[in-house]
Amino acid sequence: MCQSRQQAGRTAVPTTNNTSRISQRRKAAIAEGGPEYAAKRAKLVQTAAVVFREKGYTTATLNDVAERFGTDRASLYYYVGSKEDLLYECISTVLDANLEQGRRIAAGPGTVREKLTELVTLTLKSYEEHYPYAFVYIQEDMSHIAGRSTEWAEELVGKTHEFERLAFDLVSAGIQAGEFRSDLPTGLVTNGLFGMMNWTHRWFVPGHSKHDAAEIAGTFLSIFLDGMART
Repeated sequence: MCQSRQQAGRTAVPTTNNTSRISQRRKAAIAEGGPEYAAKRAKLVQTAAVVFREKGYTTATLNDVAERFGTDRASLYYYVGSKEDLLYECISTVLDANLEQGRRIAAGPGTVREKLTELVTLTLKSYEEHYPYAFVYIQEDMSHIAGRSTEWAEELVGKTHEFERLAFDLVSAGIQAGEFRSDLPTGLVTNGLFGMMNWTHRWFVPGHSKHDAAEIAGTFLSIFLDGMART
């Protein structure tokens, strides 16, 4: 009797056969692209992002996400296959948009200073626009993601490195063109720039902070560009 009561109180977890059937239903639903299903799945990803922000990805569980979403863990498998799927959706939402715009900025017209201004402004406005997805992206240690031998982890790390390379190449071009001082290591300078931007996740809460993304970007750019200017 005690064992039956304990089992009755547990959250149902799909068995192997059930998981296979749910996986097939999930793939079919995603392929069909019904608006109601897509909206519910997007809401789930948004809920997961909030939970990951509050608890951290490692600590948070699918049960936490399910409870906040107002359902049980078993029902989540109709929308995603795992907690890692949710992390991928949170991060790729931000990264894909930033990378596409970053490529456009780098390949477009303008001086190095103008392009870096656009890139920094893009990064911080994206954080503001895509919060809390962007928070989860910055909060999660990319070295941990890189350590996962999965296709999606390699994809995210590769895209992150490409975005960082855009800034590195712009700084390097500025030095070669004589726009920036040449006595500082390019990699260290670029890391310093990203360090300023990434640290905002510790104190910048869009909609609740004293400064908005545009003001933060302008201040950071003043510090960076003035510091890199040739004297």
